[in-house]
Amino acid sequence: MPQPLRQPTEPQIAMIEEQPEDRWQPGDFVGSQKCAECHSEIAETFSEHPMANTLAAIADDSQIEVVEGDASEFEAHGCKHRVERDGDRMIHAEFMTDSEGKLVYEQSEEVHYAVGSGRNAKTYLIDRGGIMFESPITWWVGKHQWDLSPGYQDNPRERFNRRVSDGCVQCHSGRVAPAGDGTSNHFEEPPFPELGIGCERCHGPGRRHVEKMEADDGDTDVESAEELLIVNPAQLDGHLAESICYQCHNEGKRRILRKGKSYHDFQPGMATEDVWTVFVSSTPIEADGTTPFTSQAEQMHSSACFRGSKERMSCTSCHDPHRAPDPDERAAFYRERCNDCHSDHGCSLPIAERELPPAFNSCIHCHMPSSGSSDIPHASHSDHRVLRNPHNGPDVVETSNAGKVWSIFDESEQRLPEWEVQRARALALCEQALEDRDQRLFDQAVAALDAVLARDPNDVNVLRSLGGLCSYAGKDAQAAMLFEAGLQADPHDELSLLNLGLMASRIGSFRKGLRSYEAYLKLNPWDATVFAPYVVMLAKSGDLPAAVEAAERGLRLDPTDRELRRIAVQLYASIGDQQTSVQHQEKLREISNQLDPWDEKHQDRLRKQMQQSPKKAR
Repeated sequence: MPQPLRQPTEPQIAMIEEQPEDRWQPGDFVGSQKCAECHSEIAETFSEHPMANTLAAIADDSQIEVVEGDASEFEAHGCKHRVERDGDRMIHAEFMTDSEGKLVYEQSEEVHYAVGSGRNAKTYLIDRGGIMFESPITWWVGKHQWDLSPGYQDNPRERFNRRVSDGCVQCHSGRVAPAGDGTSNHFEEPPFPELGIGCERCHGPGRRHVEKMEADDGDTDVESAEELLIVNPAQLDGHLAESICYQCHNEGKRRILRKGKSYHDFQPGMATEDVWTVFVSSTPIEADGTTPFTSQAEQMHSSACFRGSKERMSCTSCHDPHRAPDPDERAAFYRERCNDCHSDHGCSLPIAERELPPAFNSCIHCHMPSSGSSDIPHASHSDHRVLRNPHNGPDVVETSNAGKVWSIFDESEQRLPEWEVQRARALALCEQALEDRDQRLFDQAVAALDAVLARDPNDVNVLRSLGGLCSYAGKDAQAAMLFEAGLQADPHDELSLLNLGLMASRIGSFRKGLRSYEAYLKLNPWDATVFAPYVVMLAKSGDLPAAVEAAERGLRLDPTDRELRRIAVQLYASIGDQQTSVQHQEKLREISNQLDPWDEKHQDRLRKQMQQSPKKAR
């Protein structure tokens, strides 16, 4: 059940040095099925909760999607897309035909996991040997149709090349198995020991609790979580209890991992700042008035309800973590939550007026209206600012974030070592400078990153970020040196390898560039974006057979890569294979004719966005 307002407690200081390494081991987790043996009633209600159904293997998925006949098709941004069911398998394809219906290209990929409970949408993951990629195709429940996945409307050429990171699966799965080989965004097989969000995501690993209860034959008089050897969020300090929700529902503008931490390190009982620092903008709403799903905590903290409760209001003041109300009982369920505090001063409207459609006496319909989410197209989410009169304009006076430096959420810098705060601020400044294209922030970020490097010259994330700023400023040689320094500290850092390869290709250091790209492709052989500069360096180094082979490999990963296709035309001509050169030329012409108009529209939209943004970085 929802919890009453918490009494305020003293903030707990969480220093990184105090966090023990390897506090939890994979064997400490028992899985939700084990919990259900004793907690069957809770397990039954939670099994219907969206969180419990956030991820499913395709073979086990509920198949709410519609595949008409053998396949369903749609067109978007100049390409055609198809979804096919083949028994327990699902195939997603992107293809193109010419004016006569002749196939120009087709790329088909089997998808292995469905992300989403099915209330709003289902997006699909491709597991390529422990490296995850997102499909560009999503099933949108509200519109009852297939369409591009979230974010692809702005960048449709990512196709099957969008990497799924540790940060993605940390929230969209119950438990993930990282590869444990020093790399990021690599997973064991199978990658998900538990698919949906389960008991241990909120209560912590259950092995010791199960062993104790089985040894006591379930007969115990103890009630405290400490004695039961399990985390009970209701008994935690309010900040630590909220951190359980905030691990996914408070992404802010950026989450900056603390030095030496990964997204897999958070466990119930920790504060989120033990693992990452959350940066937020000056208001939890976007310039277009939308309220991003991942800023619900920000919105709640800005609400009069939260402030009026002296910050005792929490997620579980309104939400039952074990049960989601059915649609026909939502209004009554949340009205009861509101009346826990507002029964003496309830709605000022007459009951007859309150019960009129479309509100039907629903507090949340009027005070927490749904708005189109800027980060999840086609979906809507409740505005957690709980405005008194949302249709008269926001209660938050300041709604423009232009030129304002992101701040740290909930003043958590007060609970962190000063050097960690400086490091996090520097990394966040870098991200904001690049996002806002703000020269003032750009200069501040360079100075801040330099200061952090003076303290720790081997910080890979800082070296990589400073290298990115140098690259953005056209200082390719300096950027290459920074990426090299990062690789000396961590030879497996994929982004440093990727960026060093690109910088080396620009400055003509082909041997270094080839070594970097080859090392990168061993870690991630599926990244189509590297092949154009990689092939050029191979050709200029005199290895034409290897260049031809790499060009074909890259075009299999992305048949629409027009730059790589042009290179292939020239390569085959240079080795005397005119027939294959002409074939690539014909495909290039057809693909360009169909995609260029869409891409020009996209570029026009980007130019308009840049013109509307604050100070541009030069």
